Parts: sequence; C-alpha cells; structure tokens
Amino acid sequence: MNLYFGLELDDRLYPYPDSLPTGCTCLGPQGLLQRLESHLGLAGHPHNNEHLRIEQYRQALGKLLKQQPQAFFRTSFAADELATAKRLLELRDELLLAGWDFADQDQVPPRLRCLARIEVTLQLAFGYADRFVAVLKALPEGRLPVRTLFLNDPAALLPSHYHRLFAVLRAKGLLIEELPEREHRGNSDLVRFQQLVSGKLAQRKGLELSGDGSLLLFKAKRETEAAGFLARLCRQNPELRPVCFVPEKNRAFDNALIQEGLPSPGILSASLARPSLQILKLITTFLWHPIDPFKILEFVSLALKPLHDELAAVIASEMAQRPGIRGESWQMAIRRFFDNLHQRAEQDTSIDVAEIRKQYNFWFERQRYDASKTVPKHEVIEIFDYLATWAYDIYEESDHKNNSLQVLSGQARRIKDLLETLPENQTQLSQLELERIVRTIYEPAPVEFIPQQLHHLPTVHHPSALIAPCEEVLWWNFVRNERDHFFSTWYRKELAFLEAIGVRLQSPADKNQLQLWQRNRPLLQAQHRLLLIMPAKVDGSEVYPHALHDELLAAFGSLDAITFDINKREGESLMNLFFELPQLQELRLQQLGRPSPFLRIHHPEKLDQREHETFSSLESLFYYPYQYLFRHKTKLRKSSILSIVRDVTLMGNLAHRFFELLCKEDNIQHWNRQQVQEWVDRRAGRLLSREGAVLLMYGREPERVAFINRIKYAAWSLVAMIQENNWQVVDTEKDLQGQFLDIPIRAKADLVLQRADQLAVVDLKWRGGARRERIIRNEEDLQLVMYARLLTDDEQWAHTAYFIIEEGRMIARNNAAFKEVAAVAPDADTLEVNGRIWSQMINTFRWRSQQLQEGIIEVRTESTLHDIEERYSGQMMELLEMKDGNAPFDDYRTLINLVE
Repeated sequence: MNLYFGLELDDRLYPYPDSLPTGCTCLGPQGLLQRLESHLGLAGHPHNNEHLRIEQYRQALGKLLKQQPQAFFRTSFAADELATAKRLLELRDELLLAGWDFADQDQVPPRLRCLARIEVTLQLAFGYADRFVAVLKALPEGRLPVRTLFLNDPAALLPSHYHRLFAVLRAKGLLIEELPEREHRGNSDLVRFQQLVSGKLAQRKGLELSGDGSLLLFKAKRETEAAGFLARLCRQNPELRPVCFVPEKNRAFDNALIQEGLPSPGILSASLARPSLQILKLITTFLWHPIDPFKILEFVSLALKPLHDELAAVIASEMAQRPGIRGESWQMAIRRFFDNLHQRAEQDTSIDVAEIRKQYNFWFERQRYDASKTVPKHEVIEIFDYLATWAYDIYEESDHKNNSLQVLSGQARRIKDLLETLPENQTQLSQLELERIVRTIYEPAPVEFIPQQLHHLPTVHHPSALIAPCEEVLWWNFVRNERDHFFSTWYRKELAFLEAIGVRLQSPADKNQLQLWQRNRPLLQAQHRLLLIMPAKVDGSEVYPHALHDELLAAFGSLDAITFDINKREGESLMNLFFELPQLQELRLQQLGRPSPFLRIHHPEKLDQREHETFSSLESLFYYPYQYLFRHKTKLRKSSILSIVRDVTLMGNLAHRFFELLCKEDNIQHWNRQQVQEWVDRRAGRLLSREGAVLLMYGREPERVAFINRIKYAAWSLVAMIQENNWQVVDTEKDLQGQFLDIPIRAKADLVLQRADQLAVVDLKWRGGARRERIIRNEEDLQLVMYARLLTDDEQWAHTAYFIIEEGRMIARNNAAFKEVAAVAPDADTLEVNGRIWSQMINTFRWRSQQLQEGIIEVRTESTLHDIEERYSGQMMELLEMKDGNAPFDDYRTLINLVE
C-alpha cells in the first residue's frame, strides 16, 4: 500500500480517504504509530493513560527532591506538583523522541542530569514517546506491506524523531517522497496572491486587483450573520460547492446550513461547558463543609445528573431560597416529596423509591469534611466510581446515542484510576490537591449533534489537512487565531551538549517555519476561487484579521475591488456578477403603543372563586387589579429561573429565622445582653450552615461578621424593649385566620406579644425604616391594621409596630406599646385611624369586586393615570388613596404593554 502522512491528518482531511485510489491510506502521527505497531506486533499499549503517567512522574519527582532538595524544579513543584510533573514529562518525552539515552555523565548540564537521574529508577507507563522508540527498535527486523510514504508536510520542517523513522524506513527499501507543490500560473487575483505568498512574484507592492471573482472577501459584524448569509448564498447558488476550512470547531456555519435545509457537514462541538462534563467539577463540593450552594444548585439544575429529576427540582427550589443543606424547611420538603412518591409508587411500579432514596442519601446525607483540612482518599474514589458507573449505564440505556456520557464516564474513571495510583501512604487529599487532579483529567468532549449528511460541503479544521488542490475554498473566520511565537524551553548549554552527542531538538525557528507553511495551505490549494469570510466579532469578542489579510493590504493597497460588506451591502454590484445574492429584508419598527387603562373580560362569571385571600392578594386587588387577575384568577406565574437569592433577601430571611428561634426561647424576659449575644453565637454556625451557607464561603468573613453583629445588636434591642415594656411573647410566625366581609382571610404574623389584656403584633423587616415611617404617616399600613383586626376580631385593636432589624429600632404610630419609640403620629387617635383604614379597605374591596363582576379590570400605570382619573371624575367614595406610579416588581409589564 501507499501511505500519506501529515502532522494534521488524524482529524478531517480533504480529499476524503474513501475518494483516494485503492491501496492509499492517510495517517497522522497517532494513526501512523498505531499502523506500525500493528504490523510489528507491538499493539496493546493503552492510548489514554497520560493522566497515570503524570502521576507516576510526580511521584518520581518527589523522590528525587528528597535526595536533592535544591533540584531546579523545587519551587514550581511546591506550587503545583501535577502541573510541574506534566511539563517535565513533556520535556522528558521530547528528549526520548530526539534519541537521548539519558546517560548521566560529568559534562551533562544540571537540568538534564536531574532528568537523567529520574529516568534511572523511573517506572513509567508507555506513552507516545515510549511507543515510538519501541517501534524504532523493532522496525529493522520487521516487515511492512508499504511501498511508498508520501509526506504532506515538508520533511525539513518535521520533528527530528520522524527523520530517525524515515532513515530506518529508507534502509528497508521504502520510498519516501514529499507531495509536489502546485505551480500557480495565470494572472487572476487569486494566482497573483498565491505567487506573492509563495515568493514567485517579484513585485510585492503597488499591485492592483481586477475583481475577476477568483479572490473574494466577505466582511460581517458577527460570525452568526456571516453564517446565515453564506448558507443562503449556497442555497441560492447550487453550483457553489467549496471545500470549507473551519479553523475552530464552531457550529455557527453548520447550524446556518441546517436552517437553510442544506446537508450538515457534521461539525463536532468541543466544549468544556458541556452540561454532562460540568458534573466532574461539581461533585467534589459534596465532600466539603461549608458547602458551596452555587455548585450544588448548578448540580441539581443540570439536565442530566445522577439524581431523580423531581427530587432535584425540590432541592433546587429550597437551595435557591435558603442556600444550605438539611434545614427545617429542607427536611419538610424532602419528607413531603418521599411521602408523595410512596403514594405514586403504589400505582406506578416503574417508580423505584429505594433507588431514589439511595441517590439522595449518597449525595446529601454523606459525611462532609472541613474544607481547610483533608478528605479521605477512599471517599473521593467512591464518588467518582459512582459517577463513572452511572454515566456508562445511562449511555448504554440510550443506545449509545449520547457520546458525551461516554466521555464523562471515561474521564471519571481516569480520575478514579489516578487516585488509586497515588502512594499508599497518601490517604488524605486537600481541596486544592483534589481540584488539581480533576483539572488534570477535565477535557472538552467533542460531540456530534448531527452526523454528516449526504452531499454535504467538504470540511476540514486544520490548514494542512488540505492535501490536494481544490476547485473552490471557503475560509471560514479569516481571523487571527494562531500562536504568535514559540519560546525555547532549553538553555544554550543544554542544546550545545545535545547537538554534540547527535541529539537535535526542534527549535522555535523550526516550529515557526512549520506554522507559516501550514498557514498558507488553504490559499495555495485553491485553484479557481477563494472565499475569505472575515467577521469583526467571534463569540461576542473582537478579533483581528488574519496575517494574510495584512499581506493583501500591503501588496494591493485597497481591497474594495474584492470586498463585500454583508451588513452595509457595500460591493454588491461586484458580487452580483458571480452569484445570486441573498436580499436583506428590513423589518419595520412597530410601536407597541401605551397600555390600555382598562381590560375587558367577556365572561367574568367563568373566573374561579378563591377559597381564601391573603393580604398580598388583597393589596394587589386594591391598587393594581390586573395583577390580581393574572396571578390569582388566571394563575399566570412567572417561570422561575432558579438562582441563589440576593444578599439583601438572604440576610432578611436569616434575620427572620434568628428572631423566630430567639422568641421561642423560654424566659427571654429575664435574659441580659450577654446571654442574648451568646445565644446568637451558639445558633449562628448551625443556622448559616443550613440556610445561609453563602456567608460561610471563602472571602465572605467580613460580611458574615458584620451580619452577626447586626443580629446581636437588633436581638438585644428587641429583647430589651419587650422586657422594659412588660410584654410576654405569645407566638412567632403565628397563623392568623378570620373574615374580611364574608371572605376567609389567612395571614402570618411575625411576632405576637401580650401584656395583661393587651395584644401587640410586630412585623419584622430587615431594612427600609424611612419607608415604613412614611407608610404609617400616610395611613397606608394596611398589613398591620389587618393583623391587628384578625388578632382581636373585635374593636379592641391590637397594638402594631414595625421592627427594623438592620437598625435595631421599632417604628409605630405612637409609643403606647413601646415607650422607646419615636412616634410617627403621636397625636393621632389609633382606634379612629385603624377603623378608618379598615372601612376604606372594605369600601375599596367592594368597589373592585363590583368592577371584577362587570368584567372591568383597571390597569394603573403612569401612562394610563390621566385616563383613569377622567373615568372616575365626579365619583366620591371613601376609598384607599390610589397609587400614582407603576407597580414595583411587576411580572406582567409585557402583558399590559408597559415596555420602556
């Protein structure tokens, strides 16, 4: 057979192997090595054991450091052992491939001597370099059914170990030839640019472009816009069938082709953001305390995870509101879920309650370890073994369709193997060590969303994968995405020593020359037309034009004769000569208009009747009836995108829990400041762990300390006011029930106090003291008035107040209940004010209910206020004062056409 060899032929290439003559095979470095091993009987070495080799080399470096504490790599090794081992192993393999025998001689430079001493006692699994050397040793005595080896890359630019291989092959009579370079003849724009780049054109400046269509440049703002245009261009011009060079595995062009109904090239998508692979980085958080609620929320929100979906949704909801594990609300939610699951399992035998419970216990009931210390190695092995088994089982159940699961299983298994390779005396792992091990294995998973379809456009991902001339070439993303330069990792003395013993390493100059040769292949292999696609942004980031674009500008000056701007349509007349261009359809801006002041319901009698109302639902009906309609009648709820609550909301929730638990303690009427503060300190750790783990995370200590200090101050302020005013705690989070007219009402009071025959209800707020004062002053404290009425259910109104936790102060209309309060309206008759507010609430409810029965729903916004006031002009009613602005935190702005 004849072999074609190239450094980039392990991936896609053109022409496709099945279109080559019979007996011809194209191979890259891995393919060539495997083919030689197969013929020589050396096959069987694992190809994916690099992680084990890195660990083995790390252990070897550690042993050498004990013997030579001043070894050159000591500082790097102390900072990151695995990264240092990985880099030094690469250097070791480079030396092995180049032919060094690692002999420790007196004249060996210090760094090379270190590597040589490691090699003496090293027990290392075979990698690519070891396998290559083994092939070189066996090759002289072996037989190869190969006649000719054609080189796609210039032999002079190949790494030195290939020269060693070629020397052995030639000695066995094998013919080795370089593929001939094309001659570029003619006077077209493309040919002149090819001659310029290949050095065959004497004149390098002052050239002019003829615009003959052989060389065309397409500009666009974004690669997605360019993709849509190019896909439509291919659809409208069936004769346009270029070979596509797509430098990165970016599916923008592939997706656009699919949307136009064209065959998919089946471009792979390689990404570390693959949801399945995210599990690798997330599961270690279950080993540590304090937990990372962000990672746990991300874990339970994944589309595919080793946890029952419904259970994960329950946990996600709890975690978003109370970021912690196994708090009171958490336990109640989990208990409800499994009780319901048991009931469903009695009717549905496919529900395996025991397995779901096992999953829950495995992740959430396991022992966790202090993040500042270590975790037993066997615990880590257990979770990665569990993940590997689960991923493979799901992959099997899906009929091998989800390849990313196979990759996940493989990577989890490799992490497990690496952990088992650690020294037996290393039984503990720190968080940093564990994270570094995971990062060593963690790799993008190439996923094929759609397989190659019949008659698709040929596609390659590397410039030198074009091994034959092509009629037309489309260069997708003609931007700069190459390494700019290479640095030598070897000192001059080291290179001189190696040269003296016949070991030649590939120099930075060699690597640069090879990159320059490869870079030009799409240009030089194009025969009749080259299409350059140059967006200004790729993946949302600004990009620079490709280096060949600079050469174009330098040689031809202006590129207007070959350029078409997709967005601005500049150069359209030129392109019309060669293609039927897609036309842009301009979408006219449609003004949505302003909201209508009223909505009309044709059959209001069909609206469901509610079993009971709450204060929040009544408040919506009073002030913004459309919200009441959408939320409580038609059941339109905003879909929740689960995320950890903001710090302000979190601290408010935690503060409520602190005060709820504090007020349930016996005899707080006799506690002093020190006892209150000690109680807060005792409760803080457990409560934060269960409901506020965000504040326990690294770097959050200042916020945590400040929060606890505020709680201590506010707790003593409240306890002191309760004591000094002779109040007794009756209940916290007390359920209140009663009637509002003939409608059942339910509410929950934060704190209820009693003094003789008097009652007081205190609403706890985290912040917003000035706003609460304004509410009381304007007689808008409807919530407190309702609580006071429900608590007494007669004309003997309970006292009411707001307690602002952040400020540690009480706000009330007068100081009849708490003498320390700076009364907001000390001269007001509280009974009269409460009665007036209650009467206004009743009148407003009747008015709104009548509107609802008539199918008239008011939409109160700033823009509809004038029309609404005109509608009500002349009507004198004892109602609550209506709002004159838009509703805050409105989920229905789009529905009412309120778009800013």
